[in-house]
Amino acid sequence: MTTPTTTSPGLLLRPRFETFIEALCAHIAAAGLKHGVAGPVIVLIWQRLRRLAARFARLAAIPARRRKTARAGSAGPRSPLPRRFAWLTRLIPGTASVAAQFRAMLETPELAALVAATPQAGRILRPLCHTLGIRPPTCLRRPRAKPRAPKPRAPKPRAPKPRAPQPKPPEPPAPAHPAPNPLWSRAPGAARFNPPRRKFRA
Repeated sequence: MTTPTTTSPGLLLRPRFETFIEALCAHIAAAGLKHGVAGPVIVLIWQRLRRLAARFARLAAIPARRRKTARAGSAGPRSPLPRRFAWLTRLIPGTASVAAQFRAMLETPELAALVAATPQAGRILRPLCHTLGIRPPTCLRRPRAKPRAPKPRAPKPRAPKPRAPQPKPPEPPAPAHPAPNPLWSRAPGAARFNPPRRKFRA
């Protein structure tokens, strides 16, 4: 008895996605020149669409156990094509009708399973939704970034408050100097002492 094997969601969606890309390129080739789109611009659009298809095919071929670490491909240099929302449907009318196939594929459970198992698929499908003017489904929307917590600010050093002038301590009293000695008084009955005077000779 053989056990049934489950097919990867990417392998189920790969033929459908490639068919849509081929139909879109054929419409651009037929309607682009009618609406005055230059040939080199059409070639650039083809290259971009086929590059997305090749990246999706490589991603679908990766085993499920390796998808978390596998890359869907580098973005490469910046394309000279427009970048505003729904620019391709404005440049070439009628593209929105072809994009209905892609819009229906976005609503399938296989796509939700593929994005859940391989978040790298969003790097392929989100730019295509932006080009065709399709709002991505819930499974393709980017999670909102959590607001960063504000960095703690270092407390500013506070200037020291001016101190109130303190009263000066009273100066110690100056030491009392002894009164000048009075003239020596003579004892009663004592004769006054007269020192002898020298006589200088002329």
